[in-house]
Amino acid sequence: MDLEARHLRYVVAVADMLNFSRAAEHLHVSQPALSARVKAIERHLGVALFRRTTRSVACTDAGARFVEHAREILGLLGEAEREARESAYGRVLPVGFYGVAAGELTAEIIDRFREHSPGVEVELKRHGWEDPSAGLRDRTTSLAFVRPPFRSHGLRLLVLGTELRVAGLPSRHRLAGRDSVDVTELLGDPVAVRRTADPVWAEFWSGGGVRPAALKPRLVEVGDVDEELQAVAAGRAITLTAAVAETYFPRAGVTYVPLTGLPPSRLALAWHADETDPACHAFVAATRDVLAGRRAAN
Repeated sequence: MDLEARHLRYVVAVADMLNFSRAAEHLHVSQPALSARVKAIERHLGVALFRRTTRSVACTDAGARFVEHAREILGLLGEAEREARESAYGRVLPVGFYGVAAGELTAEIIDRFREHSPGVEVELKRHGWEDPSAGLRDRTTSLAFVRPPFRSHGLRLLVLGTELRVAGLPSRHRLAGRDSVDVTELLGDPVAVRRTADPVWAEFWSGGGVRPAALKPRLVEVGDVDEELQAVAAGRAITLTAAVAETYFPRAGVTYVPLTGLPPSRLALAWHADETDPACHAFVAATRDVLAGRRAAN
């Protein structure tokens, strides 16, 4: 067999998720098909890329090296695709985002960027919970609006603001009528968490850092925000989320209550520390200008 880009994406997805089922869901293929394809790649290479048990998946040393090179190759392919499109349609700057991007700041930042870079078109690319880097990890985006903390090694972060956390509670929950709730009052409740391979990200949104070591979290794993809210409305779990959820994700049967005792959620612009693209740095400069203007107005 000849290795193709799709084969590299299969291996990288498994390495990112460390779970064949989640990787298959991310790639929109069946889990048995993905397992068979990865095994075929391993047979072709003559080495095992992953150590598999009934409970875990981990990269072998050879697998870690292969994934490192696969990311580089996929990044180069992405650059080639962008350059080809840009030669026909003009310069495109891919900017990833999670959730609602930078909220009301998004349009203001893009408008400021266009004032100084009129020949560059901004392409906003939505990413799901499974990739908190919003495309930066596999370099399918040049910058991204993100919500740290997550595994951000090699990235620079410009914090745009902070946002209080809220608990999404079943409307019949014992604390749903309160004006606010301390997170310690909810540590015994099952928490809905979406699938991700990033333990830093998962811990932050499941109440990590405040739960005693002896009290193991009761987690209800869900696939997306709709499943998360369904689990809450049905009384199966609560969710610990950002206050913006009350505006953008209202749901019958779900009551949002302000939380105390948890650090706020930060919104940031992220980019690679080794980034040399002038357009990226112009976008960062535009963002700094908008933030400075907001501070001066206040």
